Amino acid sequence: MAEEAVTETEATSEATTEATTEALGADTPKAAAETDATAEVKADAGKDAEVDAGKAGDKKDGDAPSDFATLKLPEGYKADDPVFADFVKLAGDEKLSPAQAQKLVDFTVTRDQALAKAVADLNVEAWKKTGDAWKATTAKENTPEQLSDAKTALGKWFDKDTVALFESMRFTDHPGLVKGLRAIGAAIKDDTFVPGNAGSRNGSGDARKSFPNSNMNP
Repeated sequence: MAEEAVTETEATSEATTEATTEALGADTPKAAAETDATAEVKADAGKDAEVDAGKAGDKKDGDAPSDFATLKLPEGYKADDPVFADFVKLAGDEKLSPAQAQKLVDFTVTRDQALAKAVADLNVEAWKKTGDAWKATTAKENTPEQLSDAKTALGKWFDKDTVALFESMRFTDHPGLVKGLRAIGAAIKDDTFVPGNAGSRNGSGDARKSFPNSNMNP
């Protein structure tokens, strides 16, 4: 009886083992197939992510983002200016945000305006020194009468607008110009009309009698 019980137990164990093996053998290909499919999906997702990242990188490295179109430029500056286009490209290359780019624009404009004003002030000061030096030399080289002759010539030979331009540019203090004008003024002052009857008491030598209708008669 004991032997028969052992034999039946061994048979049952072998049957159970075979059934388990068959079950596992049947499910293994299916599980492997599912694993392969999952890996393939993950691989495809990874490739898609790489492509999207590449596109994003191309956009950053290429043309500047459209957000830079909202940058505010001061009066006198144009968005289509080549210099501004270069700035936008640089801002894109450096991956600046629109807010950071705006701050840089504001700083640059303020600095440029300050430099322009400084240069203009220096030019005005330098020109003032030059004009003052001219005036000092002219006053030293001319008498009051000579300066009066120069002023007379200036008013006679130049219109008011030209005289105003000369004065605004300090040219009326220039020694060379004053010297030439005073000579003209002296010539005008010494130039007097001598009538044709200067040598005749009765006026018989007056040429105006021969040409009474001439427009040149005073």
